[in-house]
Amino acid sequence: MVEGPIPFYSLCEHHAFPFFGDAFIGYVAHEHIIGISKLTRLVRLFARRFTVQERLGREITDALSRILQAHGVALYLEAVHLCTQMRGVRESEQTTRTTFWRGNYEANPQLREEFLNLARSRSNGRLS
Repeated sequence: MVEGPIPFYSLCEHHAFPFFGDAFIGYVAHEHIIGISKLTRLVRLFARRFTVQERLGREITDALSRILQAHGVALYLEAVHLCTQMRGVRESEQTTRTTFWRGNYEANPQLREEFLNLARSRSNGRLS
């Protein structure tokens, strides 16, 4: 199962500037499943805190793994950080991408590639 894009908005704990983007979540169910709207709520729950993108992804991935006890969990985050556009390097086209893998996704490169291909097909050309 792959869901996304899930838009999110957060605040960088280093600079107190916003960062925002899309999340793509995949999981290989075991005995438990979760409603699709709950995936959006989970992303937004962790995104509303002061955080960094790496921690946001780890928290979402770990929470899903714990809740679902799935065979595997995958998460792809793609975000624009206003701190890079408004201060420092002032780079306007920069996008930060992070991936997080648990279970079967960690062990199986073909499963990771399938997830990324499904995310690409749903990203309206944004995912590179």
